[in-house]
Amino acid sequence: MRIAFAAALLALAACQPAIDKATGEATAAAEAKAREEMGQDDPNIPFTPSPVGESRTYEAFSKTAMSFTPGVLTLTPTPQKSENLPSGAVFAFGNGIIYETTSMPGGAEMGPTAKPADWANLFIDTSGAPVDISKIEMYSVDKETVPPGTPNGGLCKKASFLATYTVKSPGAEDITIAAFEGDAWPPASETALCGTFSYAAVH
Repeated sequence: MRIAFAAALLALAACQPAIDKATGEATAAAEAKAREEMGQDDPNIPFTPSPVGESRTYEAFSKTAMSFTPGVLTLTPTPQKSENLPSGAVFAFGNGIIYETTSMPGGAEMGPTAKPADWANLFIDTSGAPVDISKIEMYSVDKETVPPGTPNGGLCKKASFLATYTVKSPGAEDITIAAFEGDAWPPASETALCGTFSYAAVH
């Protein structure tokens, strides 16, 4: 009986490393998949995101902005989540609407429709200068929060993309947001534009 019991223990001990190895390989594979989804190539290289700017505060002043998002807009830059992903921003409005976004470098050059870029129909440079496409910042919406009962709802029925154009002058700064819905950028139809909303910096 003792011999049989000892043999069973040896057999169990012999199997254990294989079980531990299989478990370890499965865990490593899961971690590698997670890193890949986050865009991180080499887990051995520490990732330090580039610093981002400070939050900026604006007050709604266009009719659409005062209707849909009355009060203050706080625009907060967010750092990269990995070396292969761009930074982003959080748009937090005074009535509780929040858009968490990721930057879309080069998105403005693709234009708001399937036509060549023609942002002049959406944005106005109060200095009188033509709209500078290089100053347009594009964002894809990762998460939209619209509190129940919010008058008029969010900027769109479901916002997918935001484009911003900021105009600075001595003692003033204005930002206009163009909101779009749809699954792809650029959208195939002009009807993807939900509206434009303008805000003035609070000093």
